[in-house]
Amino acid sequence: MKKRTLTLLLTIAITCSLLAGCSEKTTTKEHSSQSLFGQVTNIDGNTLTLALRNENPPSAPDGIKEAPSMSGNAMPEPPSGSHNGMNQPPSMSGNDMEVPSSMPDNPTDKNGGGPQPSGEEREIAVTEDTIYTVIEGKDSKKSSLKDIPTDAMIQVTLEEDGVTASSIVIQKGEPPQNVSENVKLKGAKSIDGKKASSSDETFSSSSDDENAVLVTNRGTLNLAGATINKSGDTSNTDNSNYYGLNAALAVTGASDAELTNVEINSTGEGANAIFATGEGSSVTVDDVKIHTSGNSARGLDATYGGVIQASSVEIDTEGAHCAALATDRGEGTITVNGATLSTAGEGSPCIYSTGEISVQNAIGTASGSQILVVEGKNSIDLTSCELDGAGPNGLMLYQSASGDAIDGAAIFRASDSKLTTTSSGPMIYITNTDSEITLTATKLSFPGSVLLEAAGNEINNWGVPGQNGGTVTLTGIRQELEGDIRCDAISAVRLNLTENSSFTGSIDRERTGKETSIQLDDSSTWEVTGDSYITTLTNAQEDCSNIHSNGHTIYYNASHLDNKWLKGQSIQLPGDGRLTPAPQ
Repeated sequence: MKKRTLTLLLTIAITCSLLAGCSEKTTTKEHSSQSLFGQVTNIDGNTLTLALRNENPPSAPDGIKEAPSMSGNAMPEPPSGSHNGMNQPPSMSGNDMEVPSSMPDNPTDKNGGGPQPSGEEREIAVTEDTIYTVIEGKDSKKSSLKDIPTDAMIQVTLEEDGVTASSIVIQKGEPPQNVSENVKLKGAKSIDGKKASSSDETFSSSSDDENAVLVTNRGTLNLAGATINKSGDTSNTDNSNYYGLNAALAVTGASDAELTNVEINSTGEGANAIFATGEGSSVTVDDVKIHTSGNSARGLDATYGGVIQASSVEIDTEGAHCAALATDRGEGTITVNGATLSTAGEGSPCIYSTGEISVQNAIGTASGSQILVVEGKNSIDLTSCELDGAGPNGLMLYQSASGDAIDGAAIFRASDSKLTTTSSGPMIYITNTDSEITLTATKLSFPGSVLLEAAGNEINNWGVPGQNGGTVTLTGIRQELEGDIRCDAISAVRLNLTENSSFTGSIDRERTGKETSIQLDDSSTWEVTGDSYITTLTNAQEDCSNIHSNGHTIYYNASHLDNKWLKGQSIQLPGDGRLTPAPQ
């Protein structure tokens, strides 16, 4: 459910106005004919290597969009819509909520879009005459070549020779909030700073960019037995995804809404059903049925610190980029106890998190996407849930580097649950992020042979190729794990088995991983199904009698300090296999 949004392009016009002799007309001309946008991959003396980006990339899903296959497995295009870009809720005025527009004239679809790599690299020459400007937040200042890190996103204006940079704009920190235009949230029914209640009423909106019900300016609304109907489309998908434009019910400005025995139907594009945005804004939901059929129309969606608490909720979405439960920019929070979830569209997982989402006692099916997705430093917690998916992998933890989610460990926890996918790809896929996964007595069902894959991804513009591997710690507690673990040269996997857990599979069979390790407590076992290469082994049973080799060899790094206890020895394992130092 995401879009890759880089607001750097929007800042160029501002920067130019700060530079002598730069008029709006001139800037437009230069950017159309002599301007390059991309990510710095190397700096060698006075030469920059720039990986070019397309300014108007194809749209991506709300949860994820499938892309060409990689390593034999189809990979999804990312979602988008998290934090980095704007972390303050928009201001309210009157009955309408003014929201800074976050996108250029041709925004990419939320949940995945953002400038995409063009596949081309250019070498740019800099001279003493090159003008450098750093943009940091809303401020800009003159700068120098030393302020350009090797992974920076920059805009380069070229001299007539097409090689030499006349000016370079460097984006640092959070991009400024939108400066291009303001849009307003308007409600067919508006509760502005007041308390209101309603019983057995119907609320409808068929107008584009209009909420059927809008609660703002510390308003309070109690709806019982209501029906909310929303048709009409959004004019800006990002404003719908970030701020609730065109949602059936939008709660903003530290307002509250309580819904009991309510039915919501939306048919419009960008017509999210229930939307909470901004610190202090909250929605409480009990016994609510939701159906959406347009694209980018999620069931429950919280952004910029908004909170939704739900119980006994049924959510059915049909369109693309329509996760049943979703958070977007600004780390919203959703807590659900008792739910039936169904999504049918491409890039529409049951759950998509760029915030904190906790779900108990839910059943759900995503017939066109992963089971769930966590982006960046965010989390999903499941307890007693049964969720199915059909995407390119079972579940994914990643960082799109779009500005939708801040960097940090993506966290997924599941206990007493069942997760099933029809995908032949990895059950768990990690790329371009650190991650922590804890599974407790949770059944994983998948037809493929790969339990987990941590790897870089050169297809979807998730990070810098060669630097965008995945790092994951997978902990099993009373957990049965089966399938191979794969890892590439820029990724790391750590497997911890505790409290009678078992792992049946191989680790890094092809010896491609940067780092792999396994730790077993006294009660846990490893049933080896293929030769494996591990960096380190930690085992409470020092005779390794809890490793059943089935005739296979496990190779370890004898020079690693954590393997000092093995003393560089070869150990005969149960099943006629060996634990032995890896060949150099």
